[in-house]
Amino acid sequence: MTATILQMHRDRGTGSLVGEDGKTYLFRRNAVRDGWFHDLSEGATVEFDPAEPPGKLEAVRVRLVRPAPSS
Repeated sequence: MTATILQMHRDRGTGSLVGEDGKTYLFRRNAVRDGWFHDLSEGATVEFDPAEPPGKLEAVRVRLVRPAPSS
């Protein structure tokens, strides 16, 4: 699934993104594939696999597709 990164919490090693399904997913540093957690930024486009552990929506196997637009 494709998504846009909403927030990055580098100090906690987490972030959130909104999927093409309109749902917000949490991801963790160790979910990033084919790149580095510090390469991700708010507004970047990623692909991910949704996982639904009880009580939350989580993104796994997060891969950068397109960096955030420059301002």
